[in-house]
Amino acid sequence: MCRSPGGQTARVPGLFYPAMKGSKNTPRRGNGYMDEYHERRVSNAVIWSRRLAVFAAVLFLTGGIAHRMGYLASADLLPVLGVVAAITLLSLLVAVRALMLFWRYGGKGGGSLVFAVLLALFVGAPFAVTAYRGVTLPMLSDVSTDTDDPPELTLAAEKRTVDMNEIEPFTLERRALQETAYPAATGRRYEAPIVQVLEVVEELIERRRWEIVGPTEFPPDATEITVEAEARSPILGMPADIAVRLIDEGTSTYVDMRSSTRYWGHDFGDNAARIEAFLAELDVEVAYLSIVTPVEPAEPPPPPKPPEQPAQPPAEEPAEPLDRSEDPPD
Repeated sequence: MCRSPGGQTARVPGLFYPAMKGSKNTPRRGNGYMDEYHERRVSNAVIWSRRLAVFAAVLFLTGGIAHRMGYLASADLLPVLGVVAAITLLSLLVAVRALMLFWRYGGKGGGSLVFAVLLALFVGAPFAVTAYRGVTLPMLSDVSTDTDDPPELTLAAEKRTVDMNEIEPFTLERRALQETAYPAATGRRYEAPIVQVLEVVEELIERRRWEIVGPTEFPPDATEITVEAEARSPILGMPADIAVRLIDEGTSTYVDMRSSTRYWGHDFGDNAARIEAFLAELDVEVAYLSIVTPVEPAEPPPPPKPPEQPAQPPAEEPAEPLDRSEDPPD
């Protein structure tokens, strides 16, 4: 409402708030004015927040599925994830702006705003967890239970390209960082033959759907065996190279494990978590194996034979006395 030059109250033209169809406050025909406008409108911030959240979710799902199915390379997935994170953050910022408008002016679209915020938080949760791990955990891309003599990733080193992480020896700094951040990533010693432990290791690798890329046949008298495999992260399927080494110690078997991610200089704790989970499950399986099928102890060696006595001549039998009863008389 405004004052006309004559001092009378004039109607406000419906320029910024056009009347909606079917409203009881529709402008009078012919004059282009309306008395009041009470119809609540949907803020543009609500609309754009919902659009951005939906677009980020669709892009995240499409990129993840395409990478899982092999249509999108791992190196190309990283820029896609960056775009998804940026769009998700922008959606939340726009939602904050929409909430401020709601608080000040009111309006419609509260359900759409809640949906946009929840969807953006759902998509952004993995990025938030990754960012937290990146800040709190050391920057490592290769973790091993034995940092002095780690299991060899021979086949993985041959497949690494220029855009992947290079497999390097463990430096003193890396050893200190790993021991401080992941003290539970240690080797295991099992009171079982190396053949039985190898069978359990291969069964666990198959159960976790890791692909064995190393040798699967070993000589029966081998005292050290290394199994190489390729693992993938649970959500996006980012690849990592695995090596499990078994050392025969006679009556026991010692197991070491190594996990190395191919991309990014920071594994965000995935390698250590993978090693700890695998070895924890291996502990249970080997313990169960020792209960169900105990290892038979080796037969004791036969007692030494007593030294042979020299052969003695047989004793002479005494001569039988002659029977002279039948001799003729003299």
